[in-house]
Parts: sequence; C-alpha cells; structure tokens
Amino acid sequence: MIDIADVVVRKPWGREYLCFRNEHVAIWVLHIKAGERTSLHAHPKKSTALILLDGAVYLSFVRGDVRLLGPLEKINIFRGRFHSTHALQDAVLLEAESPDDKHDLVRLEDSYGRVGAPYEGSEAFEQRGDPDEDLWISNEVRQSTPFLFAGCLFSISPLLLGATESDICVTLCGGLGHGLVPPGEAIDGRSVQRIAAVFPPLPHSAFLWIRKTK
Repeated sequence: MIDIADVVVRKPWGREYLCFRNEHVAIWVLHIKAGERTSLHAHPKKSTALILLDGAVYLSFVRGDVRLLGPLEKINIFRGRFHSTHALQDAVLLEAESPDDKHDLVRLEDSYGRVGAPYEGSEAFEQRGDPDEDLWISNEVRQSTPFLFAGCLFSISPLLLGATESDICVTLCGGLGHGLVPPGEAIDGRSVQRIAAVFPPLPHSAFLWIRKTK
C-alpha cells in the first residue's frame, strides 16, 4: 500500500501533499491554481483550519455567504460545515486536520464531476519532487530553528512568547488549559497571548508559529 505521506495528490484544481503528521493532527499543503476551486465539501468527523500563506482566495459556504482571505489569514472550519475554496490568484495554503482522516469527505457540489466520489485514489498519486521545494515539518522536535516557505517564517515552540497580532499559531499537540486551542486549531498571535495569560499551555505542548516575511 502506498503511504500517502510519500506522494503528491493531483487535484483538478492543483495539488496537495502531507507536510506534518502526529497522533493528534495532520497538516497538508494545498496549491490551488488561479480561477480554480475545491468542491463544496464537508468533513463529518473532523475539524480543519485553513491558513493562507500566499495568494488570495475566498471561501463560500452552503448558504452562499463568502469570506475573503489574504496572506496571512486563517479560518477554522468545524466538522460538518460545507465549504469551498476559490483561488483568485495562485494560492498556497496550509490545511490542518484533526483527527487525521483524509477519507472523511463528502462532496455536495463540484465543478469537476466528483459529487459523491471518495477521496482520490492511487491513480492521482505521484512521487514527491525536490525536497528543498516542498515543505516538511518534523514531528521529532519540540523547538526548531526557524525556516522559510511560501514567503512565511515558520518555527515550532512549546512557548507562546513574542507573538505579534499578525502571527498565526497552530497547535500541534497539547494546547491551552481547559481544552482551549486544541490540536489542529489556528489562532492569531494576539488572541492566543491574551488567553494563555489566564489558561497557560498544557505540559508537553508544541505550537507551530507562522509569520509573513513580506
């Protein structure tokens, strides 16, 4: 059986690949071509966070309402909520999913004829290319040297120090006290600092920090 962590999944709107996985959360990189869109789909069992790293997109929902995202903005989409992402420009996004289940997918509408179809099979898989171009985040570290990808600076830390309002934080494991900001959830730097002042990080937590560099 092909390990999906080793492949790029071709999509009619672009491509996606896994860049991080642990027992709590999986994170994927999505490249959506300008003018293309994902299906109007939902995840019945998992919640997702979308973080736009580069480009411009808008999200549409089942009632027809829309939300525009620019770099570096995020949205948390809780399980069962139908959504579609439309790229106004070539776009690079992170999609954090918890729990990790790529087959937890139902499509309501699709521009490419995939309504009712499951997640793509091996016919859409191709070997990953240059590892220096694709993003891979190791789950072996709890504190990392910062690294660059898609015009953003990434780092992993167990702490919540020094965040700015424009930073985005994604919980990789643990979270804040009382179950706040659980794994897979994205939050802006200002909000997480304010909440953590009262409900500090749980022991053995790790957070992915993202900051725009331009």
